[in-house]
Amino acid sequence: MNFAYEKPRTFDALLAVLSEHGSRACLLAGGTDLLVRLRARTMSTELVIDVKGVEDLHVVDHRSDGSIVLGAAVVANRIVDDQRFRPAHQGLAQAASQIATYAIRNRATLAGNIANASPCADSVPPLCVMGAEVEVASVRGVRRLKLPDYIKGVRNTARRPDELISFVRIPPLGKGTRTFFRKHQRVRGHDLALANAALLHDPENQGLRLAIGACSPAPVVLDLHDLFGFLDAEEAAKRAMAAITPITDVRASAEYRIDMTGVLVRRLFADLKAA
Repeated sequence: MNFAYEKPRTFDALLAVLSEHGSRACLLAGGTDLLVRLRARTMSTELVIDVKGVEDLHVVDHRSDGSIVLGAAVVANRIVDDQRFRPAHQGLAQAASQIATYAIRNRATLAGNIANASPCADSVPPLCVMGAEVEVASVRGVRRLKLPDYIKGVRNTARRPDELISFVRIPPLGKGTRTFFRKHQRVRGHDLALANAALLHDPENQGLRLAIGACSPAPVVLDLHDLFGFLDAEEAAKRAMAAITPITDVRASAEYRIDMTGVLVRRLFADLKAA
């Protein structure tokens, strides 16, 4: 397969190239999914645009107001190794640590994990419970979208052909907030999630939020604020199992995914009570 390759050095240049080529181009951040698909010829493109040359997109900015800004070129292991993500953002660090293998996490980016729009993306549930937004940029301007609004379905997002995810923005969390992540897979080590889930507990605002991945075309987010006072794990599990729409495939049946979602929710509540 023949295609051109460009690596812009400024953000404006990146947007200009993307604007010129639009749907005839694809974006390369870590490449852990894109290169596999290109080699397998399950997709084609005229131009690969590498975003890693733009220094601004490598930023990890923990701001004084408690918000965090993550550039599109930030790799998973930077999140795993950054102790500032604990304890409030621990769920995201836990999820990042379970993306593929150590070597792949040195390449795989958080923005790419989102942009790929795979239902089993490990970073998505913790980002959803924290109310994270993606900043989607083009020469026409910038849009900010919550993840449930950005991810429409399997490999289907709200991104337009001339846009890219430039930054992931996590808003300030309430004082004392804790987040947790759990994943179930077929084998130990590197494997895709059969089900994954994240939980946020915000004592300052009496907030309780759950997100489930790998069991529906898009992430499922549940506000459980009415359970904040007594942390009813069984009721939370019941609601989660009713909210998802899993499929049966070669890796697991829909019934198994439903059951394991209940197990993960109960384990998340146990993690919270033990914290």
